[in-house]
Amino acid sequence: MERIPEPELMEEKEQVISYDEADFSEGEVNLINQINHYLSRKNISLGEKDLIVDLGCGPGNISEKLAIKWPNTEVVGIDGSKEMILRAEYNKNISNNQKKLKNLRYICSDIRDIKSINLLINRDVSLLVSNSLIHHITNLEDFFNTIRSLSSKITVNFHKDLKRPLDEKSALQLKTQCSKEYNEILTNDYYASLRASYTFKELKNFTLENDLLSLDVFEDGDKYLIVYGNV
Repeated sequence: MERIPEPELMEEKEQVISYDEADFSEGEVNLINQINHYLSRKNISLGEKDLIVDLGCGPGNISEKLAIKWPNTEVVGIDGSKEMILRAEYNKNISNNQKKLKNLRYICSDIRDIKSINLLINRDVSLLVSNSLIHHITNLEDFFNTIRSLSSKITVNFHKDLKRPLDEKSALQLKTQCSKEYNEILTNDYYASLRASYTFKELKNFTLENDLLSLDVFEDGDKYLIVYGNV
């Protein structure tokens, strides 16, 4: 199936609210566990001096879970959508875990301007995470240039995203499955995201052709891809 890019930012308030109110907790917890497992295998522990950055943080679901999982670190969620950042701040302020989120802050920034953020200047990022961000980026160069600019020798990258289905029939089947659990807005967004996603071959070839051999790409089941390692 040919890739059809979608808008890079979720700016519509109705779209943001629908996304925020949906229950994605199972996948989010799974992602945190995958990151933790990878760090454990590498004998990496995160503490007071470490900075975690969540790119494309949306309404802050993953950012909050990162802040709670590693409470002694500093966690920064970044998104280019003002509506998403407003929602993330709102969620943080009403959270039952508010006392555990003092190490979390949010910044609104386009990924192409991210290196100009004062907080990140002269700071080494220990863990750079994204969830369902890559497919929003029209050109892969922009995504990988961003993680390159934010990464040092110590930075662990862990980026998870949808995998583009082989054909339209498969995409429509996944859309139908989604419609049984989520509303029309989310179902249509999910379908658009499937069409905008990259394939394993596209991501793997990009890393091989652009001196990113220290990053690995693997298929996580039938629906997801993970890019991980050091840059």
